[in-house]
Amino acid sequence: MRNAGSILVMAGAREAHGLVSRLKSRGRSVVASLPEPERVFEPLPVPTRVGAFEDNASFEAWVDTNNVVCVLDASHAFDAEVSRRAALVSTRLNLRYLRVLRPPWRASGQDYWTDYRTVRKASEDIPAGERVFSNTGRASLPEFETFAGQVLFLRQTQAQKAPPPYDFVRYVTGTPPFSQHSEEALFQTLRISRLICRNVGGSASISKLLAARRLGLRVAMVARPDPPVGMQIVETVTEALAWEADA
Repeated sequence: MRNAGSILVMAGAREAHGLVSRLKSRGRSVVASLPEPERVFEPLPVPTRVGAFEDNASFEAWVDTNNVVCVLDASHAFDAEVSRRAALVSTRLNLRYLRVLRPPWRASGQDYWTDYRTVRKASEDIPAGERVFSNTGRASLPEFETFAGQVLFLRQTQAQKAPPPYDFVRYVTGTPPFSQHSEEALFQTLRISRLICRNVGGSASISKLLAARRLGLRVAMVARPDPPVGMQIVETVTEALAWEADA
């Protein structure tokens, strides 16, 4: 099967880059799909469609045009709609589908975490006077509409020309990766009292949580959406490659 068509990598997570590189080294035909341009990673070295699909029909047509026979879903942990559509279309078209999803972070006995289902719920629980740091992205700003804290510092990887939509928001620009030391220094400079984080898991962005632990800061941890129901899931690139080879 794998020699008769292309492998589609649904990108967005760091693992997508590892998958593409390793699959190419195996001589596989690979195409990729990204819901939006990436600002941190180098471009994927395979034909890549950038932009969300309008509907299932447009996705199916693109899959057919590119002769896709297998889908490795390494989209971002919070791109629930991307995964849902990829799983649905894979089922409809009888394509092999695998969700690649790294384990979530787990609190230790030294952490002060409160779990939430959404950014909005976490925001609604912020007490007055709190100075909050978040890296949930500009797309999450509508969920902070009822924010009652003193100020929300929202991390951005690029400088923004337009001002924030709310007076209590301040953009903090920086280029990852961030060390634990630099995060501690930033939180102390900004006098941060609490973090709001999405539970993306992995080591690349855990430094802010290690800094929060070191400084004794409370963390509002937003749980990731549920993955597609009934579909196989693995946690690592190595496991995904083993699955792909077992065709």
